[in-house]
Amino acid sequence: MKKQSSIILILQGLPILVLVVSLIDPQAAIPILIGLLIAFPFILWKFLQQATRDFERELYTREAEKTDFKPWYEMPVFEIEEMEIDRVYLALQPHLSLLQLPYPFTEEELNRAYRRRARETHPDVPGGSEREFIRVRRAYETLKAFLEEGSGGEVR
Repeated sequence: MKKQSSIILILQGLPILVLVVSLIDPQAAIPILIGLLIAFPFILWKFLQQATRDFERELYTREAEKTDFKPWYEMPVFEIEEMEIDRVYLALQPHLSLLQLPYPFTEEELNRAYRRRARETHPDVPGGSEREFIRVRRAYETLKAFLEEGSGGEVR
């Protein structure tokens, strides 16, 4: 990384300073803004010096660094990372969705979700069905067995 002169670093930081000061006290930013307008020719001169130095270096070096630009339609919109499939989650997912339970879960959350879904699907409740209640009960038993076995156990 090449070293930049301290004056360049100060000049690069001045616009940020003006923005911060203007947010705090707009009247105090006016003298700094006037100073920047006065220093603008110097800033422009330094910028042009650096740009010509960089341009000359690109023109007169034997092995110029070339950037390989790809067309926009060949560039990926985002990088896709390969994710490891969580097989335990895939096995538990139907039961979790039936009980409307997030993964990972605790025993207390499991009991709370089961009781809520059992109240909704119980055959004695209007709109409840025996088949759905049995499915909720089986999902609860499977998830309860999973918690008792630990996260490394096989799921039925």
